[in-house]
Amino acid sequence: MKNYIFFFVVLFLANCFSQNNNKISETIELDFFYGKLIEHDKKLKSAIQEDPFGFLISWNYIKNQPSEYNEMYNYPERGYSFLYENFNSSVLGEVYAGYRHYTYNLSPQKKNQLKLTTGFGIGYATEKYDEVSNNFNQAIGSNLLASAYVKLNYLQLFIDNKLSVNSGLSLIHFSNIGLKNPNLGINTIALNIGVKYDLQESDLIKQENDINSIDSKINYNLILRSGVNESLIIDSGLFPFFTATFYGSKKLNNYSAITAGLDFFNSRFLKQHIIHLNQNESGNYSENEYNRGGIFIGHELTQNNFSFISQIGYTFYSPVPYVSNIYERFGFKYKLSNHLFSEVTMKVNLFRAEALEIGIGYKF
Repeated sequence: MKNYIFFFVVLFLANCFSQNNNKISETIELDFFYGKLIEHDKKLKSAIQEDPFGFLISWNYIKNQPSEYNEMYNYPERGYSFLYENFNSSVLGEVYAGYRHYTYNLSPQKKNQLKLTTGFGIGYATEKYDEVSNNFNQAIGSNLLASAYVKLNYLQLFIDNKLSVNSGLSLIHFSNIGLKNPNLGINTIALNIGVKYDLQESDLIKQENDINSIDSKINYNLILRSGVNESLIIDSGLFPFFTATFYGSKKLNNYSAITAGLDFFNSRFLKQHIIHLNQNESGNYSENEYNRGGIFIGHELTQNNFSFISQIGYTFYSPVPYVSNIYERFGFKYKLSNHLFSEVTMKVNLFRAEALEIGIGYKF
C-alpha cells in the first residue's frame, strides 16, 4: 500500500513543478471535507458505519494561450489533485487517489466566485471484499479503483492578495467498473473548507480567437466498443463484451451537442448470470440469450478535441433481467480526424457500474 501512496505523491509533485512557459497563474489548494456515504443499495447497510472525512490537495494553473477552448470557457483552471478519504468504517477502510481536474468559473465577479471542479483518476482502497474476513464489503471488490469527483465552491474569504479561504460541496465516487465483483461502488457527499495560495500570478491577457461557425446539420455516427467485465456473481470470471452504437448528433452551439441513438449489446458475462438464475432462483432462461438492445438520449460538452459524454438510456430488449432497464453512460470522446474518433466510457445501471468501454467510431 505504501508503494501506491508514494507513487501518487511523486506523480503529483512531478506535475506540480514541471515547467511550462504558457502558465500565467499557479495556485495550490488544501481542502478538508466531512460528509455522508450514500446508501444507494440495502447491501451497503452493514458496511456504512460512521461519517467519512479526508482531505484534497490540488495544484492548479491557467494557460495564457489564444484558443477556442480558452475563449469559450473563460480561461479555465486545470491541474492535478491528490485525495485521502477515511470511510470511518472497519469494512470499507481508507482510499488514496490521484486525479486530473478542470475548474470552470461560473460567475465573473472577483469575490465569491462560483467554481465547478471535475476530476477523474484512479484510487487505491485499503479494504476490499473477502468471502471470509470482509464479506460485508459489497461496495469494493478490488484494491485498484476508478474514481471521479465534482466540487462546487462558492464562499471565498480573501486573507490577502495571495491567500484565501474557500468552502463548498463535493461528490466523490469510487468503483472498479465491473472488473471484479462485488462492486456496488461507494459515493460520498461532503462539505469542504480549505485554503488556497497563489504561487504565481500575472495579468491575464485575453486574446481574440476566431470561433468556428456552428454546423447545424445532423451528423450520423457509428461506434464499436469492447472490453471485459464480470457478472453479479462473485468470482464468475471476466468475459469479453461488444457494443455497437448508431446515433445522430446535432450541435446546439460551439461547445454543446445533443445526441440520440440505439445500442446493441453482446454481453457474454450474462451467461454466468443466467446459469445462476436457472440453478438457484428457478429461472428458465436460455443460456445464449445474452444480447440486449437499448435506446438513449445524451449530451456532449466539447473542450478542444475532447468531449465529455453523458447519456441516459432504456433497455427495450432484454430477455434476462439484469439490475435495471435504465442505464447511463459517462466518459470521454477524442477527435482523431474530421471523421474518426475514439471513446473511453463507463456504462452504469443506475448506481451500479457495469463496464468500462473502449471504442472507435466514425462520423459520416
